[in-house]
Amino acid sequence: MTTQTIPFEPGRADRIERARRYVPDDAVDRVTHGLFRTDTVIDTVVEDFAALDRGAGWRLLGTALRDRDPQPPGAPDSLRNLLVPLLTPPDWFDADRIRTGAQLWWRFAPAVIVGMGGSLLTAYAFGDLNKPQAMNSRSTTMAARRYEETARWVLAATDPGTLIPGGTGFDATVRIRFVHAMVRRHLRRSGRWNTLAWGEPIHTTGMATTAQAFLLIPLTMYELLDIPLTPDETESVRQLWCWIAYLMGVPDELLPHSIEDAFALNRAATLVFAPPDDDTKILTDALLSSGIRAERLLPQRFHARTAPLLRPVVSRLVWGTTGRIVRTFVDPDAEPARNHPAIIALRQRAKLREPFRRNGLLGTEAHIATTQRRALSRVLDALHAAPTPVPPNEAVTPPGTATRSGSPQRGKPDKFPQ
Repeated sequence: MTTQTIPFEPGRADRIERARRYVPDDAVDRVTHGLFRTDTVIDTVVEDFAALDRGAGWRLLGTALRDRDPQPPGAPDSLRNLLVPLLTPPDWFDADRIRTGAQLWWRFAPAVIVGMGGSLLTAYAFGDLNKPQAMNSRSTTMAARRYEETARWVLAATDPGTLIPGGTGFDATVRIRFVHAMVRRHLRRSGRWNTLAWGEPIHTTGMATTAQAFLLIPLTMYELLDIPLTPDETESVRQLWCWIAYLMGVPDELLPHSIEDAFALNRAATLVFAPPDDDTKILTDALLSSGIRAERLLPQRFHARTAPLLRPVVSRLVWGTTGRIVRTFVDPDAEPARNHPAIIALRQRAKLREPFRRNGLLGTEAHIATTQRRALSRVLDALHAAPTPVPPNEAVTPPGTATRSGSPQRGKPDKFPQ
């Protein structure tokens, strides 16, 4: 797709031209083309699964992942076309590097937690990128659960050593790729998707931007907290998220093949995406009012009475703070976060902790990663959070649930594989 074939929309055209003043043309072109490109390989699999008996497709997928067999008996050719490139990784795949990258990414859990929150807020911040979340409405009616499911996926996907074919992180990431395909299919069939204004639903640029947020925001946090990563360590973290993005269906031209390229692609995307709109406010307000189910820390008999108070207070504290910290990621003109009170407090904590880590008193990087991951798991368990990432068959809002950018859904559900 050349620049001339990009559907013309005046606001986007102006933003593209502005982006060229700040970012190399190549990065702007790749981002712009990706707005009108989707993960067609998995879209074909979902269509083929829909033609099978109810549940048959998901059983075939489970068998294929368990046995590392891209085409178990009865599976459509499309499943093989999807899984062969994943089960036989490209030449640049380095399992040891990726395992090391996962350990380093988890060096200090607060940086990761802010990164997870920042990735959601990045998706909400733009008036075109936010439309899949707004129209599916899980992000408003189930704001806390969606974050919990995202956290569970991140824990699975970044469990060191499990992203190799056959590992639990590998399987979880492939299933999330199916989640995106299910939502995309639903949006296309809804009759309400505006491709001219928003690009394709869950386009490749959006997927790449999400992966880059998981890569770049924690790295930026480590800089803010004065927790150094060497160039070699940074490269390991980059390889981790390049591989995860590959598993998620991001095409080669949008993969972060270098840190510099990742920053350039992210900068181009934030300049080309549409500015915040009403859905930005609605989605963000949902997080601020009910994004943390804090009442679940108390005995169940107190939940109903304390939720109206605890949930918005804690949600605003957590999400409001996260939003202010990551604002410079989506708006380079925003005030730097280095002097934010939360950053100052975390930096002091890190300053006390770093000598122990450097001298080996906190254990190996693998041990540190395990303890940091366990801290997030314990919080999620204490909140009685969603126990797993969202399964593909639950990715779409049930019929009858109102959506922001269109009429309430009514009638029979689409024939999605269960």
